[in-house]
Amino acid sequence: MNTLTPRLFRWTKASTALLALPFLALPLHAQDGGLYEDVPDPNASFVRVVGADLNSAVINNTALDGLDTGISPYVVITDPGDITISAGTDETIETIQPGTFYSLIVAQDGSKSMVTDTITLNPAQADVTFYNLSDLPSVDLFVPAAKAVAIPGVAVNATGSVALKAPLTLDFEVREGDKTLATLPGIALERRKGVAIVFRGSGGTYELVSAENKIAN
Repeated sequence: MNTLTPRLFRWTKASTALLALPFLALPLHAQDGGLYEDVPDPNASFVRVVGADLNSAVINNTALDGLDTGISPYVVITDPGDITISAGTDETIETIQPGTFYSLIVAQDGSKSMVTDTITLNPAQADVTFYNLSDLPSVDLFVPAAKAVAIPGVAVNATGSVALKAPLTLDFEVREGDKTLATLPGIALERRKGVAIVFRGSGGTYELVSAENKIAN
């Protein structure tokens, strides 16, 4: 099984936090443009919730409902530090840093972990963030058109990311070895934007869902 070449894709992966390659390690600021250009504070951070079975959440008093995919929009935090997030059965307090993108992962068993999302906002690429919220210990995000793995070995309740050349429309699959577990067709990728993809399910029944990276109104 091939891994996508650097000419088409650049990837990072992590267990509970992303390990950014040097070109991804630059500070991210709200005024970088694209989806986030209307946020006036350069020190603002962005926080969302990603759950295996989640319909609503509250991030720092911002209510988020109708989350069919379990993926919320990002909430802009203009005063980084300790924030309160209600998702699932209880409330958590998380500490965030300025100018950073975060996702609070809510696993199938209700456990929570805060991860840092690698969002590049590259003018020639689109960001794809992948979350394994299934019961499988490790899976790959695969691109059939390239016959290659985009994000390898994402552990359970963990995340990985890839920056892809855009504009482009791609199908995605999740694989365990050579076995295809779920498919996600026709994902449109746009420059300086991004999409979150969640793999969820258990006991042999799995699905892939996605949502465009957005800012909560």
